[in-house]
Amino acid sequence: MDNTFELKKGKLVFEADKILISDDVKYQRRMRLISAIFLVGLGIFNIYNYIRTNDEHLLRSGILVGTIGLFFVINAFLVNVQSEIALTDVKSMKLRKIFFREFLVIKLNNGRPRQVAGIYNAERLEEYIKTIPLSNSQL
Repeated sequence: MDNTFELKKGKLVFEADKILISDDVKYQRRMRLISAIFLVGLGIFNIYNYIRTNDEHLLRSGILVGTIGLFFVINAFLVNVQSEIALTDVKSMKLRKIFFREFLVIKLNNGRPRQVAGIYNAERLEEYIKTIPLSNSQL
């Protein structure tokens, strides 16, 4: 069975003892961090304007936007961006559909997920994942 899968921007290769992923996840993480930091800055700006004007709406929106931005910053740092993953480090692999896009979610033993997006032949990948023996997990 062929162990190479095409991605929208890259390639996913399963070898005997590791998984090689070449995609643009570092760029996606950087863009996610920039937009999340922008949200935190907007929240701080609204809270600063609340201090100047005493408008309650600025305080509420500042706290809300800042909290959402902090959530996205923390989430961006928790996602794994490794391009080479040993099969001994993999806890589970699942193919998920999120917002009409197919994602391969590889959960590692340290609890951090590695998401691979833009899979062209998801059905073939799902069948291939079922054949991979993972000693410490369920598929």
